[in-house]
Amino acid sequence: MAATKKLYDIKLQVRVENGTTTTGAKALKSLNLNQIKLDATADQLLAAGEAVAHLQSQTLSGILSLIHISEPTRP
Repeated sequence: MAATKKLYDIKLQVRVENGTTTTGAKALKSLNLNQIKLDATADQLLAAGEAVAHLQSQTLSGILSLIHISEPTRP
């Protein structure tokens, strides 16, 4: 039998620009969303991240989805 993995958590991180650092580089601020539906599609995650970014006055820098799975197990 094949090894299996179980999806148990998805988090979404929206990054927006938040001014500059003392060296002049862009400073980023992360907005974290937890308890995302486990069956959310990539398109839904992107749409949710963009919707959150549009509520901010800062410019969107990136959207990350953090997917946590269990260690592989053999039956």
